[in-house]
Amino acid sequence: MNMPSNSELTFLFEGDEQQLELFIERHYKTFERYQLIDDLKELKNDYELEEQISIVFSVVYGVSVDWREDDEEIVRMFSERLQEETVEVTFTDKGLDVTYNDQLHSIALTFSGDDRYITIRGFQELIREKYEIRLLEYSYFSDTHDFLILPKRQWEELEARYPESIGKVFRIIDDKLDYPTM
Repeated sequence: MNMPSNSELTFLFEGDEQQLELFIERHYKTFERYQLIDDLKELKNDYELEEQISIVFSVVYGVSVDWREDDEEIVRMFSERLQEETVEVTFTDKGLDVTYNDQLHSIALTFSGDDRYITIRGFQELIREKYEIRLLEYSYFSDTHDFLILPKRQWEELEARYPESIGKVFRIIDDKLDYPTM
């Protein structure tokens, strides 16, 4: 899968209605494939422009993780977003065995609802030299969280370019982050 271009990342932070329409046009087949064409029409009525941009961007470049998601599938979904990296995952009686670039790593699970973020944090630890995963802020109060994975260099560039707004668009994945209790 492709990573977003620098101009698309700029759109995420500086986009306007015209750029939103162009982004949707450019990625129309993706929205069609996920049967989201009707949802696009409702976005304008239900969300502010900034959230609309985050949502459509996430459909194209994000990874959506439901709170009930299978942990092996989480690793697979994130690994599909990596460029030139090989990842294999196996479920064990202790958790997950993840082979990343021919090195075996174990992620111990608790076999509870906490495992989604244990898996996400564990996978992020494996890829931390080259990549970082961040939560799209708009999805935080949902039972499905949307993430963006980018090379570390791109995150550093975004932080330098948008120091005031990056925290409004993304949350850093730390030890405290989890699905909120409603």
